[in-house]
Amino acid sequence: MNLVRPQLIKEIDKYATETLGIPARELMRRSGKAVSDAIRARLLPGKRIVILAGKGNNGGDGYAAASMLLSDFDVIVYDVFSSGQRSDEGKYFLSKYIQTGGTVLNYSNTPEALLNIKSCDCIVDAIFGTGFISEVSREILEISECINSSDSPLKVSVDVPLGINAENGNIADYAVRFDITVALSFIKRGTVSYPAREYAGEIIYSDIGLPTLEIAEKFSVKDAFIDEKWFKEKLPKRAQNSNKGSFGKLLVIAGSEKYRGAAHLALESALRSGVGLVTFMGENELINKLVPKFPEVIYEKTREIENSSSNDINHIVEFSKKFSSILIGSGSGNTKGLLDLVLAFLVTPGAPIIIDADAINALSTLAKEGLNAIKNARRKVILTPHPLEFSRLIGIGVDEIQKNRINYAESAAKELGAVIVLKGAGTLIANEDAIYVNSNGSSALAKAGSGDVLAGVMASFVAQNPQNLFDAAALSVYLHASAGDNLALSLSEFGVTPSDLPKEIARVLAHLCAT
Repeated sequence: MNLVRPQLIKEIDKYATETLGIPARELMRRSGKAVSDAIRARLLPGKRIVILAGKGNNGGDGYAAASMLLSDFDVIVYDVFSSGQRSDEGKYFLSKYIQTGGTVLNYSNTPEALLNIKSCDCIVDAIFGTGFISEVSREILEISECINSSDSPLKVSVDVPLGINAENGNIADYAVRFDITVALSFIKRGTVSYPAREYAGEIIYSDIGLPTLEIAEKFSVKDAFIDEKWFKEKLPKRAQNSNKGSFGKLLVIAGSEKYRGAAHLALESALRSGVGLVTFMGENELINKLVPKFPEVIYEKTREIENSSSNDINHIVEFSKKFSSILIGSGSGNTKGLLDLVLAFLVTPGAPIIIDADAINALSTLAKEGLNAIKNARRKVILTPHPLEFSRLIGIGVDEIQKNRINYAESAAKELGAVIVLKGAGTLIANEDAIYVNSNGSSALAKAGSGDVLAGVMASFVAQNPQNLFDAAALSVYLHASAGDNLALSLSEFGVTPSDLPKEIARVLAHLCAT
């Protein structure tokens, strides 16, 4: 599903009215109906609704909804800025609401107003929409505090929740938590990324009758919300007349004496997600442990990475040239040998490389020099950090990153020319000119080893489609999260282990390919 940046909405509205010939009043009517329908589906007739309306189009949508709800509900609209409506369409629906018996009160911080808001059955925020303001008036602060402290059973936001930056998912101090957000025409990308996502509640999407695919193509909308429909459309088809070479060759350099399980998890998840041929490169003792588990893997013995010489590194890099994807770093241990090997890969042309876990940490020890090595890489690169690894790599605190996930993922992808997979709730996948936000996943995946599984899936998908790292990374993230969600239904989010994931990944693929 396409995600749009809020500054594009005015252009889309203009296109809809001037090129598609849809009157602006009709667009506002459809928006109001979407909000009205969402409320009717969740609230019994006769209940009391308070709508807080601003002076822009978001407020106009609120008046349109109010005029449709008035016949079956006790509705009061507060004009938050005591200034009516700016647009002709907004004025029309304000007038229509009043003409049909609706009540409009100018908002003021009185006990009566606060009681009305706090005690109603449904609160509707139609104040700003996409027009995020970081510093607001005392009245807005009072309103946000009142909504947040209200026991109202249904809190509804029109398009974008109050206090949310629809561009990047940042939240203001006055941000309000809603039960549902009715997204109009397109979902605004900031509302589905954390930290904003937990404030938006359930997102109810309405295209308000617009040809969204045509519009997305015309305006080159590249950002996307990764869901099942997107996954099915992007998953590469497998020809029946094929062989193991048809589905890529993957080289895995992972695991160590301390983290043997990382290699196990990465290998099994890669095998379960469709790659044609997998080779594991590692030291003899680790290989001996893996062979009984994975007889289908090809094994290439080498010295422990931490003890590798320049000749060993040159041999590994030369050996890697026959592969279509390389995974390095999962459970490898942050050593000088690993750093030297990663740097050798980056300065040599070859297959795309997925740099995970300790390989990221190794590059982080070089600070700016490590970033420059990625930026100047002679091959395509995917980086798969969790927030702490990302913090080490770019030199920004974890708390700051988590408050501004989209901003930092985007800026790093542009600066480094790499695909950034910033893991965590609502995992972000960013390249130089777009960002994907994952729609699924839960705390079931918040366990050591889960990242090794994701790295294996991603390396497999890249091996199968090395020309499109961006989509391959996003397909992997969605599939991995889907497996966790499925397992949590029977095992709970507490009980899922990373070892459970690889077979469930295969089951999810079977289901998605069959439907």
